[in-house]
Formats: sequence, structure tokens, C-alpha cells
Amino acid sequence: MLRACYNGGKEGLITLHILPSFGVRKERGNAMARIVKFFETTLRDGEQTPGINYFAEEKLEIAQALAAMGFDTLDCGFAISGQPEFEAIQLIARNIDGAEVCSIARCAAEDIDRAWEAVRDAEQPTIHPFVSTSPLHREVKLGKTRAEVLEMARTAVARGRQYTENVDFALEDTTRTEHDFILEVIDAVMREGVRFVALCDTVGFALPWEFGQLVDDVRREFPGVRISAHCHDDLGLAVANALTALQHGAERVDTCFNGLGERAGNAATEDVVMAIRTRHADLDLDVRVDTTKIIPTSRLIARLSGMQPQWTKSVVGANAFAHGGGIHQDGVLKDARTYEIMRPEDIGLPPSDRRMFVGKLSGRAALNAQLRELGYDLTPEQLARAFQLVKIALGKKRTLEEMDLRRCAETAISPTATVATLDDDEA
Repeated sequence: MLRACYNGGKEGLITLHILPSFGVRKERGNAMARIVKFFETTLRDGEQTPGINYFAEEKLEIAQALAAMGFDTLDCGFAISGQPEFEAIQLIARNIDGAEVCSIARCAAEDIDRAWEAVRDAEQPTIHPFVSTSPLHREVKLGKTRAEVLEMARTAVARGRQYTENVDFALEDTTRTEHDFILEVIDAVMREGVRFVALCDTVGFALPWEFGQLVDDVRREFPGVRISAHCHDDLGLAVANALTALQHGAERVDTCFNGLGERAGNAATEDVVMAIRTRHADLDLDVRVDTTKIIPTSRLIARLSGMQPQWTKSVVGANAFAHGGGIHQDGVLKDARTYEIMRPEDIGLPPSDRRMFVGKLSGRAALNAQLRELGYDLTPEQLARAFQLVKIALGKKRTLEEMDLRRCAETAISPTATVATLDDDEA
């Protein structure tokens, strides 16, 4: 496949590079779509969301839901952080089939050992050490030189490999790290047999084309590298950066359900999954995730975390299939494809969850549909009158309840009722 990318040379210079094929591919007719892997981190980075604290049994319930959906690797926690966390990871490891169970670890022997103890009983145990690589983090957080950080990374992977082949490594704050040092660290961990290298936009700083260029540079330097993209949403670009990384050859993405995570959250699992599923033909990508379980899993996590997605949240928000403008409502009532690129059924909602919100910007078509659901079959003249009454009512109330719509319909049907009658009732 040909991909255009900026090569870092003269301003404006674009060169075409033929990048090698990568990853598992799934046949679609005569075409082959590459299957994206997921490092699902709702149970670890998601739990770092301020205000969230899962109990062990709750983490297991979420893990079981994620495994049932088909996610590859479950990032279950930070085993060294305390006994409750260790026991929660261990509980998941002993009760999950079909997905890798992972604990993260700092680049310290005791962290690596503790992570292994937590996941060792899993069907597919995984260890994921990490280290901060940017100049700011090295100086302020670690107080380490480049050489010291490089050795920390190397020895962490080497120690993990004594326990399992499933050792991944993350360069925390990759996108604010010197380019040559990124390559040095990757070279060191690859020599020790690392499986995946996670390139981390830890503070949501990267722009999509910058992140894509980084993936290109790493893959060009290390043709055999397997990249996982870890993106945060501080500038609202996490999903865009994750998709860009995949387009440029990353094999896996780190995601959180409902966009949970530190500060503004991680790339939202449901957004990445449905972006790929909806645009698979253009992205040449696909997923093995059961998308019909998105809503049940999102709601489970919202209930256990105590954090509901905002109403306008993509895919899982309460308004994702709600329509308020009259022009939109008329189009959707004629053919939902006019204003919807997914079906409610695709993510586990019944078709009845497609809602027409009757508000001051709504049209007659939406009102008629709403009233039909309530059992009213109005003539065109009655509908026109009911529409006028609804507009009057909305001058007094922000939203209309079912009883308000019924009152408008009954008033419109009654041959003797007047607008004043409705005004009296409202008073």
C-alpha cells in the first residue's frame, strides 16, 4: 500500500514510501481488511479517572464483559500499588478466558515480579512495564539521565521475559521525547525481545499528522516492530490520533470505554471500534469486537463507576440517536440514513431508542410520529392545530412531558376547545 508522509526534510516536501504489510487481515469479498488489536485499559487507566474506585468483584464483572466482546488484552491494573489491586488483578486472571490479562509495572525488579505474581494464573498472562522518556519527565519525575532511563527500560523487559514472552513496553510521554532517544529506547527493548512497543501521547499533545509521522519513522527504523498507540484526549484528538496511528501501521490501540481516563480521558473504545466498523472500506481495517454489546458494557461501566457519559457523547451518549431539528426529524422519519451513519441495533440498542425530541425547533412530522406512538391519529387540520399548541406550550416550559403532548392532542381534536383552554390548564 502506498502512503504519503512528510519526511522531515525540506518544507512542504512529500515523499511516497511503500510500507511493508503488517497484522492479521480479514477477507471482505475480494479485499482483505487488517484486523485491529485492542489493549483495553478501562480497568486500569479508566480507574485512574478522578472519582472512580472499583472493588475487586466489580473489576471482574467489567473484565468478563470486555472479554465477551472480544478484546485482545485487558489492562487490569497496577499490581505493585497495593494489596487490593493485586488481589483484583489475580481474581481476574483466574476467571477470564479468551483474553490476555495484563498488569503494568514500573521499571523496577519488584514491580515486574509483583506484576507476574498477579497475572501468572491467567490463561494468557501479560506484563507491561513502562518508563518516562521525555526530558521533562526524566529531570523532574525520575531525576535520571538518558543512559539511566535506557538501562531501566532494557532491564525491565529482560526481567519480564524471564517469566513470559508476553512482555510489552510503553514509552511514557513519547510525543515530547527527543526523536533519537525514542529510537534508542525502542532498539534496546527490541533487543531484549519485547512484543509490543506502546507509543504514548500521554498528555494529549500530538497532532494527528505528527503522530502518524512518528509511527512511520519508528517502523522505517525497525521494520519488525509491533506498535500500540496510547492516546489521551486533552485536545480532543485521542481518537483521531489513534486512527492515524493505525493507518500508518500501528497494530494495536489502547482505549477506555466511555472515554474514561486521566484528566480528559483516553481514546474512547466505542468511538475507535465504531469508526473502524463504519469506515472499514476506506480505512482498510476491521475489528473482531461484538459491537452489539457496546451499550450494555458502556452502561455497566457507567453504573459501577458512577460516571454517566455526557448526553452528546458519540456512540453511547443518550442523544446519539435523538433528533431535535424539524428538518432532521423529517429526514430520519422518511429514511434514518439521511442523518444517521449507524443503526441503534449495531451497538445493542433497540430501534425504538431512536428518539424524536419535540421541542421549539421540531417539525410537524416529528410531532405526528410522537402522537401516533401515544395512540393519536390526527387529521392534517388537527395536526396543524396541535403543532400550534405545542409551540405555545414550549413558550412556557423548556421540555414537554407525555401529559403535555396528550393535552395538546386532546385540545386539537376537541371541536370546542380553544387555545385559551390550554392556557387555563397550564396556569
